[in-house]
Amino acid sequence: TWLGRHVPRCVMRDLSKEVFRLHRKEESKLVMPCEQLYRASLLFIDISGFTKLSQMLDIESLSKSINSYFQKIVDEVTNHGGDILKFAGDAVFAEWRINFKPKSYRSTHSKEEKDAIDNCVERAAACGASVVAKCSDYPVFESGDTGSQISTLNVHCGVAFGSMAALHVGNDYNRREFLVLGETIDKVTKACDAATYGELMASPEVFDILQRSMQRGIFGIKSKKRNTEPIRIASRNQYIFDDKKQKRRQSFTRSKHRKSIPLKEYEVQFDKMDLTSLKYFQKILSFYVHPVVVSDETVRRHNRGDIEVTQERHRSEAELRSVYTLFIKPIIKSELQFDAKQNRKLFNVLNDTLNIVTSILDSFRGHLRQFIVDDKGVILIATFGLRGSTSPNMASERVLPAARTIQFALQNELGINNYIGGTLGKVYCGVVGGIKRHEFAVLGPSVNLSARLLSMPNHPGILVNNDVRQVAMKWGIFLPFPPLKAKGYTELVPVYQPITARESRWGKANPRFVGRKAEMNRVTTVAKQSALTTKSRTKMFFVWGESGSGKSDFLVQTVAQSRKAIVTLKKKVIVSRNIGTDGDALVPFSLFRSVFRDLLVESTIESNSSVISSRHGSRHDAVSLRERDWENESLSSLNSISSLVLTASAEKFEAICNELEAPRGFLQIVGYHLLGHSKKPTNAKDKAPIFDEIVDFMAKVFLHLTSNVDLTILALDDIHHTDNISWKVLQRIFETGENILFICGSRPISSRKLHVDEGYWTELQGLYRENDRFLEISIGPLSQSEIQEMTAIALSCKVKEVDIQLTKDIYAHTRGMPHFVSQVLENCKRKGLCERLENNKIGWRKGTKEIQFSTLDELLLQRIDDLDDFTRKTIRLAAVLGQSFTFVDIIEISRHILSITEEEEDDHYNNLLNSMNIAIEEGILDVLESTGEDVPNIRKDDNMSLSEFPDLSNEEKLDEATNLIQNSGTSYRFCHDTWRQKILSLVLDSYIRDIHIHAASAIELRIANMEDADYRTKMRLLRHQKASGNTSKSAQLSLDVGKSFVHLGLNSHSIHVYNSALSMWQSDSSNASSNASTNASTSSEATSIAGFTMHVIESLDQSDLVSIIKLQTAKGQALGTLSRKLESARAFENALEVSPLKMFLFFPSLFIYHFCRSAKLNNKLQIQIFKEAPVSKEIKERSFLFPIYSGLFFLLKYGGMVEPSEELTYEHNLVTNFVEQTRLNGDPVHYSRSLAMQGEFYSRQGQYEDALVCHEKLKRVYNINAHSALVVEAYASDRSAQNFGISANCYYRLGNVKAALQLTDIVLYKMMPKMDLTNVHNSVVMIYPTLWILKEEKLPRKALLALDRFVFRPFDQHFGTKGKTFSLALFQPLKALFTALMYKQGMEKKIDDSIMSWALKDDSMIIGSNVDNSFANFGRCGSS
Repeated sequence: TWLGRHVPRCVMRDLSKEVFRLHRKEESKLVMPCEQLYRASLLFIDISGFTKLSQMLDIESLSKSINSYFQKIVDEVTNHGGDILKFAGDAVFAEWRINFKPKSYRSTHSKEEKDAIDNCVERAAACGASVVAKCSDYPVFESGDTGSQISTLNVHCGVAFGSMAALHVGNDYNRREFLVLGETIDKVTKACDAATYGELMASPEVFDILQRSMQRGIFGIKSKKRNTEPIRIASRNQYIFDDKKQKRRQSFTRSKHRKSIPLKEYEVQFDKMDLTSLKYFQKILSFYVHPVVVSDETVRRHNRGDIEVTQERHRSEAELRSVYTLFIKPIIKSELQFDAKQNRKLFNVLNDTLNIVTSILDSFRGHLRQFIVDDKGVILIATFGLRGSTSPNMASERVLPAARTIQFALQNELGINNYIGGTLGKVYCGVVGGIKRHEFAVLGPSVNLSARLLSMPNHPGILVNNDVRQVAMKWGIFLPFPPLKAKGYTELVPVYQPITARESRWGKANPRFVGRKAEMNRVTTVAKQSALTTKSRTKMFFVWGESGSGKSDFLVQTVAQSRKAIVTLKKKVIVSRNIGTDGDALVPFSLFRSVFRDLLVESTIESNSSVISSRHGSRHDAVSLRERDWENESLSSLNSISSLVLTASAEKFEAICNELEAPRGFLQIVGYHLLGHSKKPTNAKDKAPIFDEIVDFMAKVFLHLTSNVDLTILALDDIHHTDNISWKVLQRIFETGENILFICGSRPISSRKLHVDEGYWTELQGLYRENDRFLEISIGPLSQSEIQEMTAIALSCKVKEVDIQLTKDIYAHTRGMPHFVSQVLENCKRKGLCERLENNKIGWRKGTKEIQFSTLDELLLQRIDDLDDFTRKTIRLAAVLGQSFTFVDIIEISRHILSITEEEEDDHYNNLLNSMNIAIEEGILDVLESTGEDVPNIRKDDNMSLSEFPDLSNEEKLDEATNLIQNSGTSYRFCHDTWRQKILSLVLDSYIRDIHIHAASAIELRIANMEDADYRTKMRLLRHQKASGNTSKSAQLSLDVGKSFVHLGLNSHSIHVYNSALSMWQSDSSNASSNASTNASTSSEATSIAGFTMHVIESLDQSDLVSIIKLQTAKGQALGTLSRKLESARAFENALEVSPLKMFLFFPSLFIYHFCRSAKLNNKLQIQIFKEAPVSKEIKERSFLFPIYSGLFFLLKYGGMVEPSEELTYEHNLVTNFVEQTRLNGDPVHYSRSLAMQGEFYSRQGQYEDALVCHEKLKRVYNINAHSALVVEAYASDRSAQNFGISANCYYRLGNVKAALQLTDIVLYKMMPKMDLTNVHNSVVMIYPTLWILKEEKLPRKALLALDRFVFRPFDQHFGTKGKTFSLALFQPLKALFTALMYKQGMEKKIDDSIMSWALKDDSMIIGSNVDNSFANFGRCGSS
């Protein structure tokens, strides 16, 4: 078989035996893993020169040279009766077995066995000697056999003998590998390593056997004592045998001696197989061969020619192409033991390792090149980008995700730590070897580099070369590692650690972490208990710590320790992390942006691992593997899983939402604004989501994603930044979840207020603390002994070597605060302040009497001053942008701030990148994550991009890589807030404002439509606009954002936004008041009106004055919706106090009435405001003020806002002035609204004729088609149209039934069909007065039909069964009332059972006072 030339003959023999056993139905097929114990002589041939050659020859010449050379080696091995086990890159393993099976791994030898041993050892040694003689100094020419010599190939060899285990590992459906294990492999590689070019070295055992078999010394060397090191037994110019022994060696090739070696054991008797057996043999044989070869052989299966011609063609198909190579090193002790059970465990682990890796590679369309167990340990070699498996974005979408998944799966499925080295480079891809024995291989400098990466000190898990980094910038973050020297590279090779955004956000555990052991063990103990307990109630740890106390580092270490402890228990754990930042409090669900992304990705990888685990079966139950129909099973499930991992699981999120029946708007709001998925957000015309449903569903999704694990750890640092909506979701999870552990970090609550519901916080501090579900840890200073330990680690010495005075000084200056200590120690290292003293201790350098600074500020200032000028400018700019920022912003803003010309852009970019790297090395900045944002046009060649397989010079590649970096956004953050605050203190206010101006402009340029921007982007823009002093833009954006929050039911968030915007002027007021106090100004100058000083009021321009009034009005409306009446009225009053209307002269302030009751003082203040704000006289268009009247009028109807004796006068003045101002304004929208308000006021006072006069005026100005939508936009409901129902009630009260019924019909049949029925509250208010007219006139069916058409059905369609609206409490009573009336009048034969059940409930007739008071204004209260 042609495929058989790709595997050792021993494998062919084993597979043929399996086929014959199955054919005879004697036994089942091989059960993986399948091992065989044997002894053999092993020859290791290491070839040098291929790497250099691959860089010098074209592919055709390279292939010819490589395989011509390998052909000579293969010929020597086969001529000496050996079996080539593997082509390990540019090396060859060959063996000569003996026929005798040992009874154990250490057994004595009989005479017959000794003869067999002598035989195989002599043959192996003779083969090695022949190879070094014939293959050393092998010349390579330009064109194969002709031209000038350009290079030389060489070999050095080692030979050893001993016991080994042959092991078949893999599965029965797509991939197997043949391994050899045993100390003989270590011995032969040691012997080879000891040989120089053209030498053959023997292990001590081989040397002794040869001494015995030859009966004389070799090269005159006689052993007087037992050798322990390899011995040279041949070289390129010298054989191990004299002439007599040489003839004996040659005689070994004769038939007489051939019978004594096991060649016949390898012969496969194909003529005894039927067609089915042959097909099965072909199939299982293909599992051992590289997939590229199998695919090629399948294509040519029916087009065979001469064997040698076919093989020559096969070899000529080699390619020189850019390939990704992964070297995977599981940390497995692969030494054979004397205990068979221990060996069996090892074999199972190796089998499971192969199955996990190959399954993941299959899912990511990668290939396993080889599985090796040698002196370097266990190595798996994988490739991406071979023939037939290329795709765009391979590095970011396949290679790195595959490496991460393999690492995760080996750690979590098998508990095996592992290291991976990944490279991209041009390599030789094709068959290497001879005609009769060869394998598919990849050879080249980048392959060697992948292996070298595994040996890097302090290996973090995955390392890659710069070529991988350049094409995978959008995947994540690449942290620089120390460069290394590698074969085939003229210069040091840059090395990088790829990390995910999640890792960069949170940080990695420090194995040399000092202190906090008791606190860490406390958390870990609770975590383990929760993981081991079924349905364990959720618990919460709160970790308090001042800035610099090491709180964040503690959380990182504790989470890592807890996770490791749970994995050790063989329990499944998911960890999700979030670090709060400034501004999060204004972004709804801000915490769950990172949490959901973590859970989606990790649960996807978990499901991937589960599929993989199920595919290769449990290692404790091999039968499960054979029971599945692997031939017909598709890999589509694995492919879909990998796709989800690569795309941040957007599709999975949507699938979960559909599966769990997400509430309306959830996918758009949370998916778009939170996770950045493509669904557009809802707008004001869409159905409004229900806030409580969204909160509940957020918790439901979280619990769904974590339902299949034993413990979920939710680590939340700086939780004091978290918004109150996220806290509500956390509360739901805490109250309903199981096997969940919250680990929260925060500054002390005395310095940073939590945005948590007070009632829930009280429960945590009380009931939940008593039940041990809420636990607290306070992080304080480190002890002096712990400082000494930190010092020893920093100065690379033992703890006892640290001078006690040094420790005392550091402790005294830092007060034991870890962050300060680390900065001091870093400075000591940088400045060389410490040295070894005469007492052999490490202490202060001679002449350094004490720490050269007294505070952390001084130390940071010193470090900042040591930076170069450009780096200082860069970090100043970064500090202004915020605690975290993007490289996109740095590039764009610095270009404007520093006036960079087009010709300077390339150098400027490189300088920026260098400055960022310096800041990272200095410990000022951390890389946070890749955002994927597009960068504006920064370079001339922006349209160019780095191809997946770049055929470029190093300079061209660097240029293109630079351009690609610019097309992806990378985020950074300050390592600690103390750095940022210190840098900001050095920056002039004017410079800060300039930076914010450019930052806001940059964001605006990148957003085509602000309405489509997500909340986080809008909040970033808002922060820059505020800080830049652009009050007009920031106020308008605040109003827009607040309005969108109101539409989502997030009124509390909208209030925060409005307050934040108003603080722009109130902060100025505070500053002005402070200055006034300092300058001993007059009391009138410091007077505050509506929260603003007269200084601010005097300086307001028209735009600012309008903005303040609009913000106060919007705030009042939101507060009113939350039934916070006093606060709402205060907001409306504030809007009035700064407004320019002369109505200040007509009626006093509501709140001054309420609290001061001094009309004289109030009038004085209003006159003063009007007098001191001359800009108010210039404002002609004042319609923006009119919603204030509507808001105050609405609040007044609830009562209790003004003294009862003054209430009527206040309301009358309010309404009268509103009508007058709107009449003067002339806008029918506002004028009709004011007339409706006046009509409602008269109706409530029983002045029905006056109310109808207002109605007649209203009819002349209001047009439902033209004005209804505009009224709704301005006043939330069509307050003008609502007057028609109220007027119908007035007619009925006056006894004019006909007019009342006519107006009722107008409302029901002409006006309601034109209304937006999704505004259910408006519909209820519209028809509510008419219902009582219909009731009194015995028309209950008409009333019920109107309710059903305009209220009940629209509400169900729009809000659903769990929906809420202000008038909801009236729905069932109204339905019951009119149904009962119809039954009483004989229109219905039976009252529905649901109504009867409702009516019999004790609380069914209870209507809230707010609803009663409100609807009493429209005819009668609900309770009546």
